Amino acid sequence: MKCVSTFTIAKKVLSKSQRSLKLYDQCKHEYSSSKQAFAESESDKEKQNLLKNETRFNEINLQMLSRNLYQQIFGNDFKRAEFDENAVLSVKKDLAKFEISTSNSEIIPDVNITIPPLKGSNIEEHFKNIAREQVDPYLNIIFNLLGNIPPMPKKFVFQEGWTKYYNNTYESVDYPEEDGLIYDVEVCVKNGPFPTLATAVGNNAWYSWCSKQLIDGGSQNFSNKIVTPDYLIPLESSKSDKGTCLNNFQKTPKIIVGHNVSYDRVRTKEQYWLNETATRFLDTMSLHICISGSSSYQRTILQSKSAAEENHYLHSISSLNNLADVHKLYCKTEINKEERNIFVEEEIEVIREKFQELTHYCASDVIATHNVLKKLFPMFLERFPHPATLAGMLELGSAYLPVNYNWKRYIEEAETTFDDLNLESKSCLSKRADQVCRLLLDEKYKENPWMWDEDWSIKDLKMKKGCEKVYLKQKEDLATLDRKPNIIEKFNYLEKTREYLPKKKSHLPGYPNWYRKLCYKDEECEIKFPKAQKISTSMNVTPKILNLSWKNYPLHHIKEFGWGFLVPYKAESSTSKIPLEQIFQHLSNKNVSPEEHNKLIRETIINIQEEKNSKEVSRPSWFQPAKSDDQPDANLDDCCYFFKLPHKDGLFLNVGNPLAKDFINKFLENVLTGIDASASRILEISTMSSYWKNNRDRILSQLVVWLDSKENFMNSKVKKNHQTINFGAIIPQVVVSGTLTRRAVEPTWMTASNAQYDRIGSELRAMINAPANYNIVGADVDSQELWIASVLGDAFSTTNKIQGGTPFSWMTLIGDKSKRTDMHSVTAKAIGISRDQAKIINYARIYGAGKIFAKRLLKQFNPTMSDKEASEKSSKMFLMTKGQKYFRLKENYISGAFGDRLYTPSETFKVAKLLGKNRDEVFERGKWTGGTESVMFNSLEEIAAEKHPATPFLNSRLSRALEKESNDTYLPTKINWVVQSSAVDFLHLILVNMRWLMGRNARLCLTFHDEVRYLVASKHKYNAALAMHVTNLMVRSFFVSRLQMKDLPMSVAFFTAVEVDSALRKEASSDCKTMSNPHGLKEGYGIEPGESLNVWTAIEKSKGCVGTINLDSKK
Repeated sequence: MKCVSTFTIAKKVLSKSQRSLKLYDQCKHEYSSSKQAFAESESDKEKQNLLKNETRFNEINLQMLSRNLYQQIFGNDFKRAEFDENAVLSVKKDLAKFEISTSNSEIIPDVNITIPPLKGSNIEEHFKNIAREQVDPYLNIIFNLLGNIPPMPKKFVFQEGWTKYYNNTYESVDYPEEDGLIYDVEVCVKNGPFPTLATAVGNNAWYSWCSKQLIDGGSQNFSNKIVTPDYLIPLESSKSDKGTCLNNFQKTPKIIVGHNVSYDRVRTKEQYWLNETATRFLDTMSLHICISGSSSYQRTILQSKSAAEENHYLHSISSLNNLADVHKLYCKTEINKEERNIFVEEEIEVIREKFQELTHYCASDVIATHNVLKKLFPMFLERFPHPATLAGMLELGSAYLPVNYNWKRYIEEAETTFDDLNLESKSCLSKRADQVCRLLLDEKYKENPWMWDEDWSIKDLKMKKGCEKVYLKQKEDLATLDRKPNIIEKFNYLEKTREYLPKKKSHLPGYPNWYRKLCYKDEECEIKFPKAQKISTSMNVTPKILNLSWKNYPLHHIKEFGWGFLVPYKAESSTSKIPLEQIFQHLSNKNVSPEEHNKLIRETIINIQEEKNSKEVSRPSWFQPAKSDDQPDANLDDCCYFFKLPHKDGLFLNVGNPLAKDFINKFLENVLTGIDASASRILEISTMSSYWKNNRDRILSQLVVWLDSKENFMNSKVKKNHQTINFGAIIPQVVVSGTLTRRAVEPTWMTASNAQYDRIGSELRAMINAPANYNIVGADVDSQELWIASVLGDAFSTTNKIQGGTPFSWMTLIGDKSKRTDMHSVTAKAIGISRDQAKIINYARIYGAGKIFAKRLLKQFNPTMSDKEASEKSSKMFLMTKGQKYFRLKENYISGAFGDRLYTPSETFKVAKLLGKNRDEVFERGKWTGGTESVMFNSLEEIAAEKHPATPFLNSRLSRALEKESNDTYLPTKINWVVQSSAVDFLHLILVNMRWLMGRNARLCLTFHDEVRYLVASKHKYNAALAMHVTNLMVRSFFVSRLQMKDLPMSVAFFTAVEVDSALRKEASSDCKTMSNPHGLKEGYGIEPGESLNVWTAIEKSKGCVGTINLDSKK
């Protein structure tokens, strides 16, 4: 496939405006005639820098690469791009509108370093060549697999380990000796995460594998087991091979293909070795997502059977990600997946009984995967032509996380802390439930503003017949006494009623039903007296028990509306059960005046009306919630309004739990209050427990394989920890392209938050510890997606290609947080919010969020802000940043009635209506103007509107599911795709270049969005740190080169810092103190702080040696 260059795309942008073309030609002409004058007008300082010193500046005084670095990346041509002087002055004038001065620029010290020679005549050839060199061995294997495979055996052999089938015979083998396999693993879920059976096929033979447990029988308890490689499937080694020294077969490139192949990789023995083999895994599911992945709304359509006929086109080019749907999409035939349920629901004995049937099912999945591969892979190469894309995906699929005994300690500490706090919370809630239960006496609950509508009915204790006679007999006996009976005598009859108790006892007779639901039955709990042990913060009765109020109004729950609060507007009602008198009494006790009461009703109704009348512009009309009357959400018994609690995502959504973490600020602001401090404490505990509660199951289910330390650390002086093994590994289940934007997805590690003191278990990342004599080296890509968006704006500018030439790119490149000149600080200052809040809004806007979303965020940041003020701030921010959108008539529609001018969106619809046409027929695509980000958004929309949208860097195409969606409905999604998919290109290039610089001396640990971390031998840690810095320089240089800008600002040339550490924490200096790790990593786990190295320190410590490429070449 012939790729369209980015320069060609840029020229198309210019050609769409005749006015811009004229200006471009004029600038070019004027520049050639005034070149001498322009050169003489430069300052003496800049002349000297250009001619003699290393330091260089561009036309707007932005420091660029030094002469030394420029020469190594872009060659010896130091000649500037030709820009008209007036165009440069225009750029400076535009920057000055936003109080941006280009006169002063802080000089960054030169970086004196020798980069390994490029593998090509320029930076673009370099990346193509090294990527091709890395991926070609695997491509050849994949191409071989695309051919025919041997026929599937009619019968499989039931024996432990691998069996090879070829030429109508079979034999037992240690592992498949093939360089390419289609591979599928099945797991008996009830027997733990271990592989049960597997099948594979190569070019020469079929293979089947059976676990020892399947052959011998018997279940296993995964939670108490120390897992070793013996439980896993060997693909490259014999049983005795521990991977201490790799043989030639293990060093030879091999490809394993599977659908969601990361699931199979987790159960593969050699992947846990510290020494990395040359085997790579190719995921057909990821290939499908790249080619035909869908948006969240499209997935809803694909899941709906009723929508199939209405959306036939979508069903013809996209599908859900499972193998059955993917096979149906590309191969046009259905496959049977019913047997899969046996592995999920049945014991291993059933699988043994149905061995032939289930092994054939597994082998059928292998055939289906092969069929899909044959269809998908040629399409993938056509749509993703640059070899770095496949090379990066294969590298991402090799992620590796080392652990040691600290992993077990971490789980124990987190569990203990969580249990202690959970016990405190339950004890507090149980005590409060007992107190509220007493409202049953004299029916006091009917007067309670919270509990009046709960189920207070009781279940009586039913005795056998004859029980009454015992009581009457006791009464007669007591009457004959000549003295007052003592306690024992008075209640002695109760012992005699024992035999009249029913055989099946009622659960807590005499207690209200709502309370009975909170208590375990006798057989479920050892405690034999009533105690609300089943209570939790997620139950609907809990906020009522705690007497929660919103602005002093009692909370109430309605199934259709979720949680809200009651606002009475009548003092009494003869028909209503609502305790109006007690609610007014409660308000009076809280000093709520009648004026405040009426004001709240008016404001709340106005807020609801504004919210329901507004329309979220970023959502299509069919995605709008249904509107209701502009009244309170409910009117109860014609005496009391019910207003929904404000949901963080808008009033149309229901609040499911007012004790969720989203409401913690409302407690701190006394907007949400309880009867006493217990409510705040319970919410505090809930917040502290939320991380562990939400992630516990995923963390505990991680398959940790423990390795023999002696065999893995040959000569190292590693002492085994008592009662444990020193070294193990986790293989993260990474889907290398899991979203529409091709981002990698993994449910536990790629979503792990940084350590926060009030979050139990949030030190998770720091529990990934490098083994002895190894370090974890990596960095965060500084403002990665902001820089990508800004450089696209610079490149697509109709008047120049000056980096930093738009307000947005200048703030990204030179903006200083300390001076409040960076993008987030400028936004914060303009609308009066904090920088952190502005950062959230800025990213949301760049990803396509509209004014309504920004308004909601502002209200979340400041609940006291009125709707009007939030709307005004949102509009002001969008006008300042995105600007105004204007349209021009297409040339054939320009006439006397409709002149060649700028039209607002509302005007375009009026004109189109008068002409009897659709707007797109009459007007050119709209352009943003007047904002700091206008040029950038125009560039993103221009790319998104192409007939075949592709990233400008690696020419990665948009999914087929969105490619032909030309209307504005999906424009925010496509804009988001341009930036995020370009960021994926960036990541793939980093991985390719680091592999070139480090060879096999660095192993990928994991990537976290814009972070990359490697496991490196300690002797190479500083070489790897410098290699990271140089990789950043080379990748960014490739990006600007693809945009026809042969230079790079020094401010983004190198990472701010590269972390050299022994743990996977975000910052090497962080001690990661949390509730479950109160002593920190140093005192609690013996993990010393690491190092954060800027480029100059990295050069010093590595002695200027970039990576290990030169070391490897000398061997």
